[in-house]
Amino acid sequence: MVHEASRRGNGGGTRTGWALAVLALLLTAVGAPPAGAEAPAENPAQVVREVRIDDRTRDVAVRSPEIDGPARTKWVRLLLPRGWSPDTTRTWPTLWLLHGGGGDHRDWTANTHIEELVAGRDAIVVMPETSGCSAYSDWWNHGRGGAPKWETYLLDELRPLLARKYRADARRAAVAGLSMGGLGALKFAADRPGEFRAAASYSGAVNLLYKSRDGGFDGPDAVKAGGLVCLTDWKRVWGEPGYPFDTQDPGDVRQRAIWQRNSPLYQAARLAGTPLYLSYGDGTRTGPGWKWGDPPPPASRCTDPAAHGTDDGVERAIHGMNQELRGRLAELRIPATVCASTGTHTWPYWERELVASFPMLMGALGV
Repeated sequence: MVHEASRRGNGGGTRTGWALAVLALLLTAVGAPPAGAEAPAENPAQVVREVRIDDRTRDVAVRSPEIDGPARTKWVRLLLPRGWSPDTTRTWPTLWLLHGGGGDHRDWTANTHIEELVAGRDAIVVMPETSGCSAYSDWWNHGRGGAPKWETYLLDELRPLLARKYRADARRAAVAGLSMGGLGALKFAADRPGEFRAAASYSGAVNLLYKSRDGGFDGPDAVKAGGLVCLTDWKRVWGEPGYPFDTQDPGDVRQRAIWQRNSPLYQAARLAGTPLYLSYGDGTRTGPGWKWGDPPPPASRCTDPAAHGTDDGVERAIHGMNQELRGRLAELRIPATVCASTGTHTWPYWERELVASFPMLMGALGV
């Protein structure tokens, strides 16, 4: 769940992701709500500021009690289609793009050509900010619950708010994410079956109960590193996973059930019926063999390497997690498009796979 530094200059400079913790491993528009999409009267989320970046891009500050911190405010970047207007009865399908650990709402426009990619599509792109260690989850908080409740905020508050104010159709939505965001994309699709018409994960941390077979980076290491990035106790997120990570007693499972509930691997059966896309590397630093402007990425890139590379311990762990999920989906006879290749935990691969999966995502939305 490591965030790669910015490679393009239009979204903010270099930001340190979860890799820092791993170290050695390395205004407001208003319109009538569309039928069936009205936010509940008790929805506490509010738009408190809107910044117009350009003709198609808006940054929207949203305040919610489910967000952690004194301000309880996070940004959402919106890419709006040509012809968009808040003063109409129509709605637009939505593509949600989720950032990785240490990232924010600017990542996708800073590091990919998503503006150009979606320019000819009649859809809204939603890029929300959470925290560097959100895990796109409602946190356990040592059994006390309460903020942050990232899933509740995004799915139960932000979605209807965007439907009401920005004409985003919550019933025609697809979701994709990288690293921690890949976890979020598949987790949301499993938690809310049928609410997302397709889901894509790029180097997704799809099972944070992953145990390295060679003593390398384990899944819980990412959660612990995220706690350092966020300057918080990592046990607040899901508690402790228990055996074999925190104890030698096989009977000591601690809060393992919470980890399983938030793992796409353990919730894989609930992904049935959702078009899925998985991509991940093996930890070998080779270069993506593709850049923006090239023809669509060829299928030959998906070499399905059996051995782990040694250049990137995080992507090696991601490889193991995704191999487990891939096998589980096969057991359940749930189809998925899978691209396993050489590569590391970096943006050039993620942009390549965004482009490769884009027709599936747009096809699911019918645009």
